[in-house]
This record gives sequence, C-alpha cells and structure tokens, in this order.
Amino acid sequence: MPQALVNVRVVLVEPQHSGNIGAVARAMKNMALSHLVLVHPADHLAMEARMMAMHAFDILQQARVVASLAEAVADAGYVVGTTRRLGKTRQAHLSPRAIAPLLLELASANPVALVFGREDSGLTNAELQQCHELITIPAHPQFGSLNLAQAVLLVCYELYMASVAEPRPAPRKLATATELERLYTRLQQLLHRVGFLHGSNPDRMMGYFRRFFARQGLRSRDVKIFLGVLRQIEWYLDRPRSANDPSAGDGS
Repeated sequence: MPQALVNVRVVLVEPQHSGNIGAVARAMKNMALSHLVLVHPADHLAMEARMMAMHAFDILQQARVVASLAEAVADAGYVVGTTRRLGKTRQAHLSPRAIAPLLLELASANPVALVFGREDSGLTNAELQQCHELITIPAHPQFGSLNLAQAVLLVCYELYMASVAEPRPAPRKLATATELERLYTRLQQLLHRVGFLHGSNPDRMMGYFRRFFARQGLRSRDVKIFLGVLRQIEWYLDRPRSANDPSAGDGS
C-alpha cells in the first residue's frame, strides 16, 4: 500500500443503509484504503453489509463509530467534503482528480479525511463548514446523482492513481481540525466584540475566514501565533485606561 494512503480515512455521515456501508468498504479496499469512520450509522455489521463488502469485511470490523463529524475529524490535518449541490455556501471548485496530488502530499505527514454525506440529503451546511475544501464529482448535468459507494470509489480511485504516479514533495505537518476550530472560535468572539460581525448572517463572513485560512495550510505554530495575536488584541481592549491615554476618549 502507498504509505500516504495509510493516513487517509473515509468518513460516512449518518449512512442510512447497511448495504451501502458494505459497498463502501469494498470500494475502499479496491483502492488500497482501510480506515473507515462512521458517524451515527445504520448497522455496519448487518448481514446485508457483510454481503456487499465481500472480502472487505475486515474494514467493517475495524471501522470506528462516532457520534459527530467533529469527533470523526478532530485530529485530521485536512478535511475534504463532497457535495453535488453548489451555491454561495457550497463553493466546490475542485474535482477529485485535481485535488488528489495535494491530498497525497498532506497525507504523507497528516491525517486526511474524506467526508461523504447522507444518501438522501448529503452534508448539511454546518458540516460543510467543518471542511477545509469541498469537491464535486463531474458527471452528466442531467443525471449527476451518484450512489454513496460510487462516489467513494471515484474519489478513492483518483487518490490511488495519483499515489502510483510521480514522486511527491516533502510533506508538511498541518494544524489539526481541533486546533483550527479553537482559532475560529476565538476569532469569531473577537469580531463580534469589535462589531465586525453583525447582521442576520455572521456565519457567512466566518465561512469566508474559514476558507481563507484553509487555503493557507496552517501549521500548529501558525495557529498559536494567530491565537497570540488575538489574545494581545483582547488584552488591549480590556486594559485600564488613564486620562492621559490618547485612546481613552476616542470611543475605542
């Protein structure tokens, strides 16, 4: 198995049919992936799942079951969500083929999560917000809906093909999703405080910041520096002010 693929996990959010989970396990094994995480799934060890998995039952046995997407990707350095519906909050610019080289580079030193949504409704906007990048699978515009196992197979195929291609650059160790969430939470609190986030939809602006930071490929040290900057700004806002302080009467 290509070493980078060991760090790639497939995350299924609330899969509703046991057979689909089994078919996903088989698709993963076809493409040299073995790490499956299930968020509040149907019975992944049911007979239907075993039959669809065929010789990939070991992936079902070793699958990790968690209660939320946040738990599934907590230690991931890079999280990729899949979506078919596009819009202002679903700006999927890349195909699996286009993003595969980057994912393999990152997976050389970081856990990478591929997130797939429910069979009938996909991922919610809140779940997509937890992803660094969104991808969409090109398909016929008049019939672009794929079943869950098909989608997993196509994405994993592109990863596998990229993994057996030319050598990749030295890996980067990225901040985890948990570290980034800490940064986003602190940033949102500060922006609310200074009046930058207002109106009926502050999540839209925070979505912009999330996408901006995700594109930078922040390391743990980068996150610590940004958190330090935010703490210093908070200290400045909270500091006692004397009558001689030039900012004491400027309303800041």
